[in-house]
Amino acid sequence: MGNYSNLLNDVKVKYKLIFIYIVCVVAPIIVINLIFYNNMVANVKEINKNYYRLSTQRIVTKIENDFDFIISLSDKISLDQKLYEMLDKGYETNLDYVETYFDYFKPYIYLNGEAYQQINKMIVYTDNPSVLNSGSIYRMDYLDEEWLENIIKSPERLHIIYGESKKKSDGTIITPISIIRVLNEFQGIDRYLKVIRIDLYAENIIKIINSETNKKNVFIFDASGSILFSNNIASNVHTVFLETAVNGQGFEYNKHIIQKKINGSLNWMLINVLDVDSIKRALVRPRNNIILLTLLSLLLSSLIIFFIYRSFYLRLNALSEHVSNLEQDFNKPYTGLQGRDEIGSLIRAYNIMVSKIKTLITDVYEARLEQSHIKLEKKQAEINALQSQINPHYLFNTLESIRMKSIDKREIETGKIIKYLARSLRRMISFRQEWIDVQEELAYIKDFLKIQKYRFGDEFEYILDIEPETLDIKIPKLIIQPFVENACIYGVEGSEDPGEVYVKIDISGDKLICIVRDNGIGIKKDKLNFILKHIKNEDIQVNNIGINNIYQRLNLYYGDDFVLHIESKEGIGTMVKLIIPMGVKDVQGYDCR
Repeated sequence: MGNYSNLLNDVKVKYKLIFIYIVCVVAPIIVINLIFYNNMVANVKEINKNYYRLSTQRIVTKIENDFDFIISLSDKISLDQKLYEMLDKGYETNLDYVETYFDYFKPYIYLNGEAYQQINKMIVYTDNPSVLNSGSIYRMDYLDEEWLENIIKSPERLHIIYGESKKKSDGTIITPISIIRVLNEFQGIDRYLKVIRIDLYAENIIKIINSETNKKNVFIFDASGSILFSNNIASNVHTVFLETAVNGQGFEYNKHIIQKKINGSLNWMLINVLDVDSIKRALVRPRNNIILLTLLSLLLSSLIIFFIYRSFYLRLNALSEHVSNLEQDFNKPYTGLQGRDEIGSLIRAYNIMVSKIKTLITDVYEARLEQSHIKLEKKQAEINALQSQINPHYLFNTLESIRMKSIDKREIETGKIIKYLARSLRRMISFRQEWIDVQEELAYIKDFLKIQKYRFGDEFEYILDIEPETLDIKIPKLIIQPFVENACIYGVEGSEDPGEVYVKIDISGDKLICIVRDNGIGIKKDKLNFILKHIKNEDIQVNNIGINNIYQRLNLYYGDDFVLHIESKEGIGTMVKLIIPMGVKDVQGYDCR
């Protein structure tokens, strides 16, 4: 699934939209209309087939009714005793028979047969020798026909005989049909053989067929598969039907025909052939309408999709081209059409992003300049710190003290002092390590105070009040020792009384508290105000190198998150209080907890 997604992601939006249009619009419209058309064709064919079924049923019903009527009529005649008597009577003269014929036989045959539209002719056959062979009464001895012999052999049955089929010029096929019955229902009136023959009016069957609208090709077959009747034999379709019937397959395998059996003693099959051409003609208009509807649907949907496509693809394409040209002008916003949809939101977000990137680039550039400036200031602070620590006066006094003591004492103590001095100088000069822990800073202070103790002797004392929890806390290098140095050099040294320096390091919340206090000569009020006023200046004052240096370094490391407080009274002493945060990141970005 992921491979398919990646593959789709590599296809351009234009081709995706074309694919969606074809698959989701064109194909469904065409398929739906094809399905609709096929269903409509099937429905039309089924409706027409139902019409043909009903028409076929009506034809069969009418033919069956006519045959039932003729058979009922033959039954009625076969039960007419007077007819039996008149046919069994011996006529003395021809004149007697002629009078009887015109008075009885002719009206009887007409009223009971030929008067009905279903009957073409009704004939009575007899072997009565006194009957004349004329009119509708025939003597059997004058006949030599095969059907008559079959009738005599099976007198109990109703016989149906077919004449020779005739094809007319209009394509109609008509077959003469006769129903023959032996009159033998009355005993005692059976001296002579009596047979009645009723010739059907074959044209009436064609009229029944033609009375239906669905009648292009209607065929009536007998049990042997021969065509008895047809209203249109112009085509050779009947040959196919005949062959199918002879092979015993029936007609149900052809979907274009309707078949119906004509029941009773006839055993006929009526085939009604569907007029496929008329069905096709009936489907022309619906088909054209569906094609027109399909084209209109495609046109309307294509127009709507085209405008929607232009609505977002053109903007996406323009935005894509704009983004492709970012190498030339990275800060240039998109000024094309936006809109209020998701694409418009994307364009607005892009413009906001470009604006922010421009601002960030400016900020980063300025930050780099500021960082470069900070590094320069840092280096300058290091140099200043080094200069402030290497005080010629301090070195001179120290070395002078060592010289004087070395005269009065042995060299052991002098060696220690020199060791302290060397260690202090080594620590102060080394600036590779930016941050140290309080314990290491305290080592600087102790070395310096031991040297001062050696220098002043009993006239100097110092107290270190250090909380053990502070020893591992990281602080910038040499931010406490300079204040201790100032307390000794500028405070205690100028006082005639014994000097004392007090150093306290403690924790308050998340802050480190450092206090350096002395009982020296103090600082004059106007000088203290000057120092406090100019302590933040980047231009370091010559007389305040140490304090200015410490303040600038603290500002680099902590920003405004520190406190440097100085209190002093002339003749009483000075107190410096430094409050700095614990675990603050330095200018290089490293956590210095």
